[in-house]
Amino acid sequence: MKLKILIAWLLVVACSCVFAAQTKSPPPVNATNKNEFSRVVAEIQGQMKPSGRYAEVNRMERERVDMRLADMTTIFARSGDIEHMSKEDKIAFFNAQEEVNGILLKRDGDRLICVNEARSGTHFKNTKCRTAREVEADRNGAQNWYRNSTLHNVVPCVTDPKTGGCKS
Repeated sequence: MKLKILIAWLLVVACSCVFAAQTKSPPPVNATNKNEFSRVVAEIQGQMKPSGRYAEVNRMERERVDMRLADMTTIFARSGDIEHMSKEDKIAFFNAQEEVNGILLKRDGDRLICVNEARSGTHFKNTKCRTAREVEADRNGAQNWYRNSTLHNVVPCVTDPKTGGCKS
């Protein structure tokens, strides 16, 4: 019996690891030549708009991303593609690319965040995955509820289905 439980548990862990590996987002900046890079830059700048994938990027990060993309454009203008870059340019390009990817992936509203949570009343854990945008919306909702109920002494109303008024 214990062996069956152990095997089932190992299967669950293995499946969740495979799922996590499949949901990893590709880096936003990954181009090998000047033309491809121009397309990627336009796409990233479009996705940083308020309704885009990277809408959570703040003003300072947006300025940093724009600056590093400009640096990368300058490097591509000198050489045309990665194969013809000098060693120094390759290092500078790689560093700029990693910085942009780091900022954008951290603020990617579509990236999945998975956590193992114990089910209430058991020791069994469930893997629950949500997008970063959903996690942020839940966090903001909880903060607003706290501010309204605790700081302003407002008791949230739970509607009574029979009377239509608030339950006490």
